[in-house]
Amino acid sequence: MRTRTALILVLACFLLLYPLQNAIDQRRPKEDVIEQVLYLPSGQVVKAVSFGFDGILADIYWLRSVQYFGRQLLDEKGEFNWSRINLVRYDLLYPLLDITTTLDPNYIAAYRFGAIFLPDYNHQQALSLLQKGIANNPNNWRLYQHLAMIYWQHNDYKLASETFLKGGDIPTAPAWMKVMGGVMLTQGGDRKVACALYGTLYKEALESNDQYVSSQMESQIRRVHAIDEVDYLNKLIEKYKQAKGTCPNNLADLGPLLGLVSQEKGACGQSVTIQLNEKREPISPLGTVYRFDPKECKAKMPFDLYEPWAN
Repeated sequence: MRTRTALILVLACFLLLYPLQNAIDQRRPKEDVIEQVLYLPSGQVVKAVSFGFDGILADIYWLRSVQYFGRQLLDEKGEFNWSRINLVRYDLLYPLLDITTTLDPNYIAAYRFGAIFLPDYNHQQALSLLQKGIANNPNNWRLYQHLAMIYWQHNDYKLASETFLKGGDIPTAPAWMKVMGGVMLTQGGDRKVACALYGTLYKEALESNDQYVSSQMESQIRRVHAIDEVDYLNKLIEKYKQAKGTCPNNLADLGPLLGLVSQEKGACGQSVTIQLNEKREPISPLGTVYRFDPKECKAKMPFDLYEPWAN
């Protein structure tokens, strides 16, 4: 009887924990919430004190994972601003997702969330989370898809191919999984492959109304567009050098050439067009100004990229 009463009290505390913590969070500065996020050293520790209420705690930690990430994208007006993505801190994301999936090894949403947002921060953490997900859910083909993409992003086309093919053997997997397994070995570093992979995830996210993933995939597609635009800008620089006999001082010097209608087609099938800001500087589809390296006399991306198709 005492044990039953104790368990009921523990359950009641857990049920009250999230709304109470949420109310407190509303009164804290954003940075303080990030520092004080509900967090324990490992999933095993949390599981040991869960008294069998693993599912409830898994939901709490999943909500905290999304909250931890989403709060950092809020601007001064409290609205989502995806241009803040480069300011996001990821250091607690893996521990939170690891705890969630230790409490509930079948929490597919948590594995997929980590697969989308962890690779740019920590490749090994992303791998660990997906490998854990596949070990616990060997018949979920989407986890194989995400793991293959992580291998692909780091130029490991052989493992990417093997993972696509293995996932393609699952009866519910779409036929394109095996197709991508072959493509990885022949065209792994092709930008068109990047468009196909990101486009597939973007479409799936739209269909499932997943704003986080759809916005991230849209950004990834825009990054591919930006690389196409850098190539085009460097062609314009070559034309400038041929006409002037010297390197431009900056990209704004390309002025008249930037106004020409481009016949170029990008890797995703889009027309390559250059947008300018109020200073007549070329800006990327992400809204950032392209860099110019006067020593190399070349246009470059506004930020460093790690994708295999970036060069």
